[in-house]
Parts: sequence; structure tokens; C-alpha cells
Amino acid sequence: MKVERRGPVLVATIDHQERMNALSPHIREGLVDTWASLLTDRTVRSIVITGAGPRAFCTGMDLQAFAERGGPRPGKADVHDELKDTPLHCGVWLPTIVAVNGVCAGSGFHFIADADIVVASTAASFVDTHVSVGQVTALEPITLMPRIGLGNALRMSVLGKHGRIGAEEALRISLVDEVVEPERLLDRAIELAEFAATGSPAAIEASKKAIRGSLQRPMSEAMQVGWELLLAHRQHPDCLEGPQAFVEKREAQWK
Repeated sequence: MKVERRGPVLVATIDHQERMNALSPHIREGLVDTWASLLTDRTVRSIVITGAGPRAFCTGMDLQAFAERGGPRPGKADVHDELKDTPLHCGVWLPTIVAVNGVCAGSGFHFIADADIVVASTAASFVDTHVSVGQVTALEPITLMPRIGLGNALRMSVLGKHGRIGAEEALRISLVDEVVEPERLLDRAIELAEFAATGSPAAIEASKKAIRGSLQRPMSEAMQVGWELLLAHRQHPDCLEGPQAFVEKREAQWK
């Protein structure tokens, strides 16, 4: 893992190039530590996640490590205790931009599923290889369905290594939101993160909770929860600061 600051933006780079940026235990520990630090570091206002090198964004499980230890590591009974790869998994609600620079496979899709904006290089490709290496694909397609729908999730799942798609097809099915040339990828992701960093952190967190929470509730219940979050935010100083800053033609000072 490489972590750097660009002003209010934290750029996290998955760097395990000799294994196509697979998620080794060491990489996973780095991710958890990075996201945990953001629960107390309020100077970070947004996140960019990308992969090191030109070949891969993230290829998920480290199959070589899997083979070397003779099988999977023990898993936790509760999926929410098991999943700790993304900021959202760790309770971090900051705006998150994912910059897909190469191959995205397997667990790499968790970063896309939990992103607010996904930007892909024209060189990026996407493939869910689980069934091709004898593994069940469940969590990734389930969390991707709000983005790409049932049909596309099933197609990628059952075709395995034969279901690889490129950046333009990923854009067509809404797996990604923008496609740019490789040399522009990181700059564009940081630009979007800087834009997102100008908003009220409290308002963004409440908005994301309302929107993502709606996926788990009937519409009427989701509307009520959203309304309650909106009402609660009216007690936050940012609710007054935003209109006041607009009237005074100055930058808002968020709490």
C-alpha cells in the first residue's frame, strides 16, 4: 500500500505489482489501517483509490498465497466482520473516487461497488474469474447489482474468465462512470475528489447514508429514513453556514 496526501484528498494505491495488485494479507492490513485512521483524521475530505503500475487495478484474492497455504484462510461467520477492504466497509463515509488503471477482477469489484464515482482508463478491463478457478462468486455481484443490474451481474459471474469486458462496455452498463486516457486517469480522479472535498462532510455523510440505505428498504421506509436524516442535519452548524456563506459570497467553513 502507498498512501499520499494531495491537500484534502487521500490517495491510496494498491501496490503489489508482482501479483497483479492482488489483496495479500499485508495489503489488506494496510487498507484496514488506512481507513481506520480516517475515523479520527478530519483533515481528509475525500479519497482516491487506484492500483500501481499499468497492468492491474486489483485482481482480488492472492491465488498464489491461497495455493501455498493449501486452501482458504478461516472466514468469519458474519460477513460484515469479514469485509474490511473498502472505506465503507470500515464505516468511513467520505466521498470515494475509484480510478481503475488496468485489470479489475474478483475482490477488486468491492472498491467499485462502494465507490461514489468510478473513472476507468481506456486500458482497463473487468472480469469476474471466481467460477473459473473453482470459487463461488457471491459478494461482488450482489453488491454490484445496484450499478449494473441482475442480467449483467449474472453474465459476468457465469462466464468467468470468458466474460471479460473493456472500459467502453463497462461504461455502457454503468459499471464505471467515466472513461479517460491512461495519462489523464489519476489527475481526473483527483480533480473529482477535490470537487467533492468542497462540500459539507456532515451533509455528504448523511446524504450517502440515505441513498445507500434506500437499497435495503422499501421506498416509503427509505423516504422516511431520509427525511429523518435531513431533519437531524438541520441541527448541524453546516446547515446554517452553507446559506450564510452563499449570501456573503465566501467559501463555507465546515465543522
